[in-house]
Amino acid sequence: MGYQTDFVGYLQIEPPLGPRERSFINRISGSPFLEESSGALRVADEDDEVLRELTSHAPRGWSNWTVCPQGCCLSYDGGDKANYMVPWLRFLMDTFLVPGATAEGISGMTCDHVLTGMVVGSRRDTRELYSITVRNNDVEVELLWPGNPQWSDYPRLAYQVQIDHFRDWVADQKARPNRGRARNNEGPG
Repeated sequence: MGYQTDFVGYLQIEPPLGPRERSFINRISGSPFLEESSGALRVADEDDEVLRELTSHAPRGWSNWTVCPQGCCLSYDGGDKANYMVPWLRFLMDTFLVPGATAEGISGMTCDHVLTGMVVGSRRDTRELYSITVRNNDVEVELLWPGNPQWSDYPRLAYQVQIDHFRDWVADQKARPNRGRARNNEGPG
């Protein structure tokens, strides 16, 4: 059945990613919140074939990492069941981002980036807290608080209720014919 983990923080990317680099990383994100499809079938393009080849040895699950529009940071995409953040981060770095990456030599892929920053995860089932810290492309994971398996039966914490409320609101907005636009551009609650 799995568990949900919520994340806060970001990893700075220097130099910022170019358009094709941003597109590749965001296209493989597992988040339904990034899905901008009109619901119609899309014709596969050259990038789909390149991505299929590059991701043939990707970790299990899906990537929950997304790049900001400016290409200067990588963060949690808000998607559900983000249980493989560290393997996917290492995969993205080794495949798309750092010197010597698999995508080196592909048009629009510079593979010359340095990542630095921190993302903190909070598991909902045990409330374990841990950090994913990257310093000059070196990834470290540290347990900040061990959590308790008995807490899985407890009600959600206040911030978890708000996150879930926002997810429901996003899903509702996407289901409407006037996709993604709330009246007066107002958010939830």
